Amino acid sequence: MSLNQKPIFKTSSSLFLRLGIILAGLVLLVILLAQLTWFLGRWGQEQDIQHLETTLGTNIEASRVSTLSPGAAFRPMTKDEFCHMEGRVHTVGEWTKARIFNQSPMLRTAVDPVEDRLPKNPLVIHPPDQNGPYGGTWQRYGTSAPDIGIFPARLAYDGLVRWGPMAQQIFPNLAVKWEITDGGKTYTFWLREGVHWSNGMPFTVDDILFWYNHVIMNPELTPTIPREYQRDGIPMEVEKVNDHVVKFRFVSPYGLFLKVLASGRSYPMVEYPAHYLKKFHPDFIPKKQLMEMTEKESFDFWYQLFEDRASWQNTEVPRLWPWIIKVPPPAQLIVFERNPYYWKVDGDGNQLPYIDRMTFEIYDTEIINMKAMNGEIGMQGRHLQFDNFPRFKTNSKNRGYSVRLWISSGGGSSLALNLNHKDPILREIFADRRFRIALSYAMDRQQLNEIAFFGIGQPCQISPPAISPFYSEAYEKAYIEYHPEEANRLLDEMGLKTRNKAGIRLRPDGKPLHIRIEIASVFLSTPMFELIAKQWTDVGVKTQLKLEARQLFYTRKSALMHDVGVWGSADELIPVIDPRWFFPFSQESIQGIGYARWFLSNGKRGIVPPEEMMKCMELYQQIERIPDPTEQVRLFQQIIELNRQNLWVIGTIGRVPSLFVVKDTFRNVPEVAVSGWIFRTPGNTAPECYAIDQLTIENDEGINVQSDR
Repeated sequence: MSLNQKPIFKTSSSLFLRLGIILAGLVLLVILLAQLTWFLGRWGQEQDIQHLETTLGTNIEASRVSTLSPGAAFRPMTKDEFCHMEGRVHTVGEWTKARIFNQSPMLRTAVDPVEDRLPKNPLVIHPPDQNGPYGGTWQRYGTSAPDIGIFPARLAYDGLVRWGPMAQQIFPNLAVKWEITDGGKTYTFWLREGVHWSNGMPFTVDDILFWYNHVIMNPELTPTIPREYQRDGIPMEVEKVNDHVVKFRFVSPYGLFLKVLASGRSYPMVEYPAHYLKKFHPDFIPKKQLMEMTEKESFDFWYQLFEDRASWQNTEVPRLWPWIIKVPPPAQLIVFERNPYYWKVDGDGNQLPYIDRMTFEIYDTEIINMKAMNGEIGMQGRHLQFDNFPRFKTNSKNRGYSVRLWISSGGGSSLALNLNHKDPILREIFADRRFRIALSYAMDRQQLNEIAFFGIGQPCQISPPAISPFYSEAYEKAYIEYHPEEANRLLDEMGLKTRNKAGIRLRPDGKPLHIRIEIASVFLSTPMFELIAKQWTDVGVKTQLKLEARQLFYTRKSALMHDVGVWGSADELIPVIDPRWFFPFSQESIQGIGYARWFLSNGKRGIVPPEEMMKCMELYQQIERIPDPTEQVRLFQQIIELNRQNLWVIGTIGRVPSLFVVKDTFRNVPEVAVSGWIFRTPGNTAPECYAIDQLTIENDEGINVQSDR
């Protein structure tokens, strides 16, 4: 090596050093850009908040409403009133007139005439207020792109059948009629003839078969078949009778199947257009070609590509919804636009929907509530916080909206002690019914009601409301009085009499009895739970509130690490659909996830439940096999009585109405309806018949639908 030649390792070291400096610089630049983006985003949102707060303050002052009694704004509906809601909500029917239809002016350039785009027998929606007019944009807000993904469930909600607006009836939808035979083992549905996907292709039973054979029965797309699609561990069979008649067969009777379909298990069946999605499935194209497509789209596995193509965000996949995605995320303004092939009409033959577009913008919850107060929402209840109710109400007149209080189908927030706790001493304490009853007596629910719900709610256990056929007054009111003396007596009786200097009871191992109420960050208003922690501490059970990110909350509960979990109700109006709080029914039964695993696996995994809890499971399995609603109620009442005796879950405040803000220009939004997840609210109120009527506001004159023939 010559004297002028540099050693190779020195050159390499120099090169690596330079690359390292460049890489570090790039990383630093990315971090700085991320910080700048975050800062500008927060700054922009703060400007929005400041502007909205100023506007709202001016509007509230101008409204000249000095005080507001929220309790006076809501009166619970009686059962008789609930059962006689005719004329105040939408109804459905079948088209029996001549095939003369109208369409939105927006569709005047459509290739096919409206008569050819509608099915042979379109579903008729009779709106509660008026027919039309056409036009307008429905403004909504979400907290993220996945949050807007509730659109298919909550705002389209187009499956074979639907719940009605008062959750008393199951309405036909894509299915015209149905028949239950073979003792509840066979369900036959007749589909509407001539329904089209949004691209004009026909919708038939073949699309349902594609979903069943190539999505549900494909282990890569569906690793675990939902329990609702099987009996005794055996998946249902789906049989094509003809293009418009389909049968579902089970190995044993399934009395709840129709309710399950209405509660969200039938719209996934009709979200997979076979003619489009076959192009991304290995059962229909060569695997080599599919993998090339997969790699081209930067996915690792074919099923990722398939799920992406089937996603609600894909503007190319055909739909049966009233509005279809036109501008997806990450656009700032996400836009859904009317489906020219939508298969419903009103009583005058006007093709639905009335509203042309639905738009979403993404903000945090605080700004969404501010925008609602400022009148910037068309119709929405999602993300609106009940503790803002007085401000919504006070500001509504000047900002041109009303506040609707719909009937909540649930029983309030639950406090679920972890009966499968990993700490053996806590597990033994929690298993004693006296401990759970003592904690219930230690709660001053009247105080909780005032601090969280302005006195509007009702102290109760997690139980069906009075308007439900499953109602039990004995369970609703069990152990809900504020009785700290009885709480102390029960805790003493358990052997937890000894206390430390701070007044905290000692466990059998001599340690202070200390528990945490764990609450996911989705519960934005925590004062009620902070007060509960204080009330439990006052009877010697040291309690702290622990606020966690939702993902951490789910991780801890799945690992059986939580002490007391908090979650919302599960539509106890019809508790047979999701009885999570009456016995460990699913992974959401946070009072006994180990027991739920035993139930779901038919005893193969999990923790064997105690005798009375097992009795609840056996009763529910009987209910699942019985199509008779009266017998379902009778058997579930026995489950409720076992809950009254054992109080496996502690209730707080229930019967709190669901809050919705509705623009004054909106029509056909009911004053009152039932609100709940299993009813897919507001989907159960037929959003496709909502209308925006600007002219009525301006001159208070009647207006007819403005349509193109």
